[in-house]
Amino acid sequence: MARSFTSQDLVALPRLNAAESVVLATELITVADAREQQLKPKKLPDAIGRSKGRLAAAVATLEALTRPHGGDPAETKTKPKADRILDNAWSATFDWLGGWCKLSAERNPSLDEAKELFKLLYPDGLSFTRLPYKLEWKESKARLDAIRGARHDRTFKRLGGEGFLSHLEEAHEAYGRALHITAPKPESAPTGDVRAAFLATLAALRDYATRVAAHADPDVPGSEEVSAALLEPLAAWQSRPSGANGGAADVPEAPAAPPEAEEEPLADPA
Repeated sequence: MARSFTSQDLVALPRLNAAESVVLATELITVADAREQQLKPKKLPDAIGRSKGRLAAAVATLEALTRPHGGDPAETKTKPKADRILDNAWSATFDWLGGWCKLSAERNPSLDEAKELFKLLYPDGLSFTRLPYKLEWKESKARLDAIRGARHDRTFKRLGGEGFLSHLEEAHEAYGRALHITAPKPESAPTGDVRAAFLATLAALRDYATRVAAHADPDVPGSEEVSAALLEPLAAWQSRPSGANGGAADVPEAPAAPPEAEEEPLADPA
């Protein structure tokens, strides 16, 4: 059987899972970028530079696919924040309008309108702000519609509460968007093939290691030192014990080298 001597056959990487390959590739690229600035001219050899570019592209794809998302941001952050803002807006208006209702007619010429508005908005106090998200939105909308329908926006103006009304409307609008009632829910990013991206990153790592190692030439001063410096993160990498996932559960893992190129030296088939 003919032997193959590509980088994929010859380079035995340490044991890596997808997360670890992102770390190792990033270290190698960082070292290469720093070393490039020290060279004269500030440029890596063409073959190494092209290989580094391919590695950067591969690891960027893998990193994006394995980045933790922490669930739906609208569920974990946006809704509670928008809910608190809307609750506070209705509570502040309750306190403000309730104060006007406690004044005498001599002190508040619009007392009847204030009491009518208070009864319209708070027949059960603030209990509606403790309803489930979407039901609270419905109750909030009904109250805002009633304000406009009964021309009580004029009552807010007469009592100097225009700021309260605008705050209620803005908070309610933001709440509807957060709940994806008045704004569509963003489409989830398409799920990519993590394993394919992982294997592509391993292939790019092997290609990069091969080209950097080949740069070392005892007849070219400094080439061996540059090669060793560029590969230092790979040489210093500490592999996990076999069977340990290093806290990276559910992330694919590949053997250190393809089956036809284990870490032992190639044996003569004869």
